[in-house]
Amino acid sequence: MQQGVMKSLRKSLVPMNPRILEPLSKGFTLIEIVIVIVILSIVSGITIKFLIDSLKIYTMTVNQKTLFDEGKLALERMCRDIRDARSITTPASGVSGNTITFQRTNATGAGQDLANETITYRLSGGAIQREKASYSLPYPILASNVSVFTVTRGATNDEITIVLTLLLGTGENVNLQTKVYIKNLDKDATNTYKNFFRNWREEPSS
Repeated sequence: MQQGVMKSLRKSLVPMNPRILEPLSKGFTLIEIVIVIVILSIVSGITIKFLIDSLKIYTMTVNQKTLFDEGKLALERMCRDIRDARSITTPASGVSGNTITFQRTNATGAGQDLANETITYRLSGGAIQREKASYSLPYPILASNVSVFTVTRGATNDEITIVLTLLLGTGENVNLQTKVYIKNLDKDATNTYKNFFRNWREEPSS
């Protein structure tokens, strides 16, 4: 009888939440914490390096495009002027240099250049200058960050080869090369390829 009463009392004293009777759960050990910190450091380092490399590539791409656009615009302007030349002072036939001087045939729109005006493109201080008598100093700059500007006059006087290299201090560079054929030279045995003998004129821009 007494044993039955004691059993019933023990059952009534058992708490409703069985977790109270479970042994205390263990926390993280020092080794586990160190391992987690090391793994997180490695993952963070890889992520940061990826972001830095992506930023460098983006910056390099933007710089390359800027150089390319600047060089392309400079070449287009020079080619338009040289194509309309009626005579070339420098360089001489078969000679290369970093200067080209020529006389235009026709005037350009909006009174920018006069007919028969002498124009010079020259590499000076890392920039290509456009020089002519009517300009006041300093001369306008067609392109900056220029490391190489070479003008080569072919054996046929109406062929001009232009090489242009633009270089930034951060290492980005662009190399451009083109050929331009002069349209308005005097009729001559060596001036026959694509030469219109002063009868060519580019449509003036509005």
